Amino acid sequence: MRIRTVVALCALVLAGCKTEAPTDSSAATLGKKTCLDGTQPKGNSCAPASSTTTTTPTPTPTPAPTTGTTVVAASLAGAAAIADNFDTSSWLEPGEAPHASPDAVGAFRFTCLAGQLSHDDPIVYPGQPGASHLHQFFGNTGTNAISNYNSLRTSGGSTCTRSTSESPQRSAYWMPAMLDGAGNAVKPDWINTYYKRLPPSDPQCAKTTDPAVIGQCIEMPNGLRFILGYNMDTGKGGPTDTNSSDYWAMGFDCVMTDGSGTSYTGVKHTIPDIIATGKCPINAWLRVYLTFPACWDGKNLDTADHRSHMTFGVTAVGCPADHPYNIPEIAIQGFYRTDANFLAGKWHLASDEMMPGTIPGGTLHMDYWEAWSPTLKALWNANCIDGHLTCSNGNVGDSRQIKGMSMSGLGNHVLVPLNTIP
Repeated sequence: MRIRTVVALCALVLAGCKTEAPTDSSAATLGKKTCLDGTQPKGNSCAPASSTTTTTPTPTPTPAPTTGTTVVAASLAGAAAIADNFDTSSWLEPGEAPHASPDAVGAFRFTCLAGQLSHDDPIVYPGQPGASHLHQFFGNTGTNAISNYNSLRTSGGSTCTRSTSESPQRSAYWMPAMLDGAGNAVKPDWINTYYKRLPPSDPQCAKTTDPAVIGQCIEMPNGLRFILGYNMDTGKGGPTDTNSSDYWAMGFDCVMTDGSGTSYTGVKHTIPDIIATGKCPINAWLRVYLTFPACWDGKNLDTADHRSHMTFGVTAVGCPADHPYNIPEIAIQGFYRTDANFLAGKWHLASDEMMPGTIPGGTLHMDYWEAWSPTLKALWNANCIDGHLTCSNGNVGDSRQIKGMSMSGLGNHVLVPLNTIP
């Protein structure tokens, strides 16, 4: 039975479609999305789904975040590249032959495991250990409050390559920890990670009256970092804000654990929405998904609010004139195994506790800090994205794959007592 399940999970990752948030894949990276109810968005917003109750949270000022500063990119490539401090070629092993993409986008996919739980946030609270609500990290295993682009590029392993001391995938990802309401943090069993973008040959990569600048499709910039989703400073955004692009870019689902991606409930905006269906059983997977903005201003690696340099594309327009560069769109899916506390309505995000009155799951957000090996990033970008292939399990599009990115070592409902986390 376990062998059959693992094979099915591999098929799920290879297919790369059944567990994704609903999108129009013909223009996925240019903002042509559908709402959770299947309708087209009006501008950047959708009408509320009937099962969703939206509560406007009241922001609390504690702890006060460090005032951000603008970090200017050296070029369209981002920060000056930092070379690998290990043998890059040793991370490549034989893989499957390349596959042409069945969609308009080229795609690079891999799986990650859950990493450290910490009260750090190197973007919002740099140099302030323990200042944040509890985060679930994945990617770089050394990410902490004092991390920066240099430290990420030169140290740490990665939960995406199942390594502890080095990795070509040292990018860092973190999101609010899932809490079970019974004194524990719930770690996701695994995380599916997608990088997707139209190839530069697609006319929509310059769909504008000024094709020299608007909508240029480029590689992920070195050292880019930003936050997406609910804004803890303003109380806006996130999966319940109908006036935000987040409304259709993130949410929740309950799916079978057999690897088929079959949904019990359909996608919803909050955790209570899932429970209210009465269809999500114990031992299913709560799928938490987030789609990242993919339009960059081409100038800044970070801004004071950690958001303004990035935006979502606009339907039928693409990237706007003030954010003209289309980078690979990242889509994250975390899979949490449900239990009795989930069905009892106790599960919530650590950040929900910071915003009184928030519906569980309503403060969903994520932080990202790029720190890929420049060599391997260029390889999968050229072959899989620009070459219009569909690459899974860390396959780089030339019959080789990055070690440790296939389906292995999945968790199984790991609970971590909160009193054991510093």
